[in-house]
Amino acid sequence: MNNTVIACVDGSSSTRAVCEYAAWAAGALGAPLSLLHVLEKNDQPVISDLTGAIGIDSREHFTEELVRLEGERSRLLMAQGKAILKNCADMLTEAGQPAPQQLQRHGTLDEILAELGEARLMVLGRRGATNPVGSHLENVIRLQKNPVLIAPETFSVPSSVMFAFDGSEASLENLRRLSLSPLLLNLTCHLVMVNGKLESLQVAQALLQRAGITSQASLLKGDTVTHALCRYAGEHRIDLMVMGAYGHPRLRRFFIGSNTTEMLSDSRQPLLMLR
Repeated sequence: MNNTVIACVDGSSSTRAVCEYAAWAAGALGAPLSLLHVLEKNDQPVISDLTGAIGIDSREHFTEELVRLEGERSRLLMAQGKAILKNCADMLTEAGQPAPQQLQRHGTLDEILAELGEARLMVLGRRGATNPVGSHLENVIRLQKNPVLIAPETFSVPSSVMFAFDGSEASLENLRRLSLSPLLLNLTCHLVMVNGKLESLQVAQALLQRAGITSQASLLKGDTVTHALCRYAGEHRIDLMVMGAYGHPRLRRFFIGSNTTEMLSDSRQPLLMLR
């Protein structure tokens, strides 16, 4: 699946926007698009250990029935997933997009992501259904080596992008990668740093200038990184937020942990997470 944009679809309210953002990204990157539906292993299956709970004859009878019900449940979930894939594919082709590949996988999250390999970009919904990949955003970000785009419930073609710069070498390297990506070509660029040093921000802006990208650089002050970024994005009508999934220790706790949920909850823009 190298060089492929993968849209994770689950039938939730974010599904349509996930498909539309994935199609936009695939077009900008010149990459193929695949739709992925996941049937994750159930941690609490219908069948359980009934030893000692009921009589031997009754246990055998109920176990057979539970096996049948579990098989029927799996069959229905698989059929539902295939219907979701087909509906999403039909929607994209009707909009003039090339027919996407349709994938359905069953297993644990880490197994599925390992099987898919290093995708060019993975697109997930911020709002998930009961057991989709999108319900485990932090795990996906941890496990994925490549960028993850987290989509809101509605789609709009991005015209402006905000890069959250933290002054670290990892953040500077992400900015270098971003400056070479056709994904953000012709977008108005905002370079934002929260409670940092002006000199570091100027170094980052100079990097973009050398790549031919004009940016508006802003050094923000705020009690929390989350509030400062979201406030700036709202005031400047930012269409896409870009940030590193890992930074120095303080920001590592911000981006991966309880504050990640706060960021996903407070922001209204799609988030492109870089590793």
